[in-house]
Amino acid sequence: MTAPTPQQLQALLNGPAGTPPAGVAPKFQNPPNLNGFLVLTLTLVLTFGTLAIFMRMYTKLFIIRSVAYEDYAVMLGWLIQIAETVPSAITTRHGGGFHMWDIQLKTFFEMLYWTNLSSILYCPVVFFIKLSILLQYLRIFVPNKKGNMSTFVAIQVCIWSCFTMYLIATIFAIAQCTPREKIWNPLMTTGHCTDTSAAYVSTAIFNVITDFAILILPMPSLWKLQMSVKKKILTTAIFATGSLACVTSILRTYYAWQIVQSRDISYNVVKMGFWTYAEIAIGTIVSCMPVLPKFFRHFGPRLYATFASKFKPGSSSPRPRSRSSVVIEKPRNSAESSEKLFTKGSQEETGISEVWNQAYHPAAKVKDDEYLSLDGYDAVLPRRDTASEPAPRLAKGTATRRDDLERGQDDFAIGGTTIPQRR
Repeated sequence: MTAPTPQQLQALLNGPAGTPPAGVAPKFQNPPNLNGFLVLTLTLVLTFGTLAIFMRMYTKLFIIRSVAYEDYAVMLGWLIQIAETVPSAITTRHGGGFHMWDIQLKTFFEMLYWTNLSSILYCPVVFFIKLSILLQYLRIFVPNKKGNMSTFVAIQVCIWSCFTMYLIATIFAIAQCTPREKIWNPLMTTGHCTDTSAAYVSTAIFNVITDFAILILPMPSLWKLQMSVKKKILTTAIFATGSLACVTSILRTYYAWQIVQSRDISYNVVKMGFWTYAEIAIGTIVSCMPVLPKFFRHFGPRLYATFASKFKPGSSSPRPRSRSSVVIEKPRNSAESSEKLFTKGSQEETGISEVWNQAYHPAAKVKDDEYLSLDGYDAVLPRRDTASEPAPRLAKGTATRRDDLERGQDDFAIGGTTIPQRR
């Protein structure tokens, strides 16, 4: 076969990357594309994922003051996701989201380069997110592996299966062609490449299988826990949010198959990207959900009281007070009700909520009021009329302000029960 002349090669590179359908002419100037949708998707993924990570880490570092292995895993996955977003965004400038016949061949080669970088980073992101969820399962449902060996083995199989599969997929994305330049320059006459079709589809199918496994895995152990039926249903609903990740995995698998079957690669790769980014965002949020109630219990009453005072009809700006005067006001009924909704007695915190945020260590001890309470979701709580009750006598070291309760300066007593300082 005769090699093309430089003029022929230049004409080929400047021509369309694919053959248009019958009756369709190539349009290199402002063709229809999916760039707007891709930018919106990336923005939403980063925004919601970052908010979930921020709330999780703030809760673990400053409220619970206990960081576990799964926190490091999801944090690492989020950092790699930030790095993965860069080549994904650059892809839109080099033909991603355009039809093959609306971009030049040389532009398509540039898109292949950035798409390959994105695919290299994708597998580590998904692995660390799933690892975070599975490590939580270990700590919640297998505090002692001898007592629940079947669940322990199932979780370990999931962890090491994910590690092996995603490691192989990452190595394949790096070394699918020799030399690597042939990945984004198929016109090279030297070297060879491995067929990527099987890798795309097998990775996508593996994602679906592991997502369903992670969704179903905790259900039998969950319903064996010593909790009320109401708590079990509520906790099951929290875990069931992972079904959204299963849906996105199925859709991603469909579009991965479209890439293999269709010749419009540049267009379908972005369609697959939509569901890839949705899968990552949902996985991040699901891994953080066990900690989020604790975050809202901490900030909910303050935010509610702040907005209630600002937007109440007829309210005016408070007058400045002298530094020497201290006025202790009784909370308004609305703020007081919100306080009761978000904060309930720690003596009722039982079951799965007691171990959710405990550090993953067999000898770890549970601190008082350290973990989130599923009872906080109960909006119908009995409320006492505290206005008619006599004020309790304050013993030495008793907390006189809410700030004392939050800072935990000293041991204090409430209703005759001594609550130790959290250290």
